[in-house]
Amino acid sequence: MSLYRNRRLYYAVHFMDRASISQQIDKILCSQSFASKSQLRKLLEVLSQNFDSQATLKPDRIIRELWPEETRTKGSADVATEMNRLRHALDGYYSGEGSSDPITIVLPNRSVAAADGTQEKRWIVAKPRGAEDRQPVPSAPSRRVLMTAVAIAAVCLVAYLSVRWLVPGSHPRAARMEGGALVVMNAEGKELWRKAFPDGLGPDWYYAQGVQNRIWFGDLDGNGHTSVLFLYSPALPDPQGSTLICFSDRGKEKWRWTPGRDLPELSGSPPTYKTVSLAVLKATKARPSRIVVSSVHQPWWPGQIALIDSNGKTVSEYWHSGALMFVALADLDGDGREEIIATGTANGYDHQATLVVLDPDRVFGASTEVRPEFQIHGMGAAQERLRLLFPRSDLNRALFQFNMAEYPTVEHGTLRLTVAECITPMGCRIWYEFDRNIRLIAAFAGGDEFRSAHERFFQSGKDAHSLSAEERAAFQKVRCLVGCNSEFVSVGKLVP
Repeated sequence: MSLYRNRRLYYAVHFMDRASISQQIDKILCSQSFASKSQLRKLLEVLSQNFDSQATLKPDRIIRELWPEETRTKGSADVATEMNRLRHALDGYYSGEGSSDPITIVLPNRSVAAADGTQEKRWIVAKPRGAEDRQPVPSAPSRRVLMTAVAIAAVCLVAYLSVRWLVPGSHPRAARMEGGALVVMNAEGKELWRKAFPDGLGPDWYYAQGVQNRIWFGDLDGNGHTSVLFLYSPALPDPQGSTLICFSDRGKEKWRWTPGRDLPELSGSPPTYKTVSLAVLKATKARPSRIVVSSVHQPWWPGQIALIDSNGKTVSEYWHSGALMFVALADLDGDGREEIIATGTANGYDHQATLVVLDPDRVFGASTEVRPEFQIHGMGAAQERLRLLFPRSDLNRALFQFNMAEYPTVEHGTLRLTVAECITPMGCRIWYEFDRNIRLIAAFAGGDEFRSAHERFFQSGKDAHSLSAEERAAFQKVRCLVGCNSEFVSVGKLVP
């Protein structure tokens, strides 16, 4: 392996974009390879949520997550068995549908020493494709050249790190929570700075989802400096709102932004909103970076998607009658421009799971609802690019008020998402895939969660029945409110 390749892999491994790692894990979770592996998906989600705090992740935490009703009977050996199963599942994924993925997710063997001789403490590691390749043993004539190259690389590395650490607050790349403080670190895990919050940090808000879902690192201003966007929510009784705080790379607070606004439809309820999803549109020649945030009123139904500039000013906003909990940015139609893809629930349409696609240059107005009690007034009519509704199963209608669309991803023109039919806890997912022309190419119950829950609930009584072919076919009835030529999405060649 050449000196250039050694250095290239060093920088690739240690300076990977955290958002790219999260997207890779989400892609694995939504893949066909993991569709029937509900327990392994849950394990991978737990590891992902603790990616930035692996040293403090203990086996008993994983046991509580994987076997909430069998905690006393499970131990570290069970965790080790599941970890081994997950390793094999990841190998299968990367040898098949993930063979061209740019990032590889691996599970180190914690029972052996790490590469530097210390005890391996990491549960999960992300590497760029090719970084796992091993260097061949050099032949005798080339060893002198190799030793010289290694010495030069070491000098260059020391010089680089010396210069890097002369710059205060340089290159924030990760964060963790310590009590009521946010601790920001560089790519090697070295603390750069911390911010203490007198009102604490809401434990459910951060620890349930992982701090990586509440923070973003990147160059907002195009000046080569890393900004830190942090969604702050205090540790006070609910309902509590959130605040978006922008820090400089040195930890200086630059601005704050508060979501939502007071609406007549809230009937006097305080305008308390939480931002549930955060993303940043890439800068183009025509426009600088813009921040996309999706926020939901606590505890009622209005939702807001807002565009914010790099100075914390609201550029535009779209209002939706229901919670849009998940946001992805992707070039859905192949025109070279990112669209805003949001999923959640549409209260104004029988509380159905929904997907909304917005043009970033046309984020305004309010969604049009069929139920007048959920219509938001005074905003004008929105102009969504696409608006879909997903059917509710008989299980969902019997047990819950709504279903919810989750985790939208786009790859090579294929749009994937899941719809949770069981809400507390979230699960019983139906998996959907659409091609670039928004033709349905897959709709199926992932794993055995939905089938098992359906069988348990409908095993007796006057409504007792098994999941029928007609019920499975009903999942294909995806209604299109905006952006299609017909009432329902056309069905292409379905993936078996």
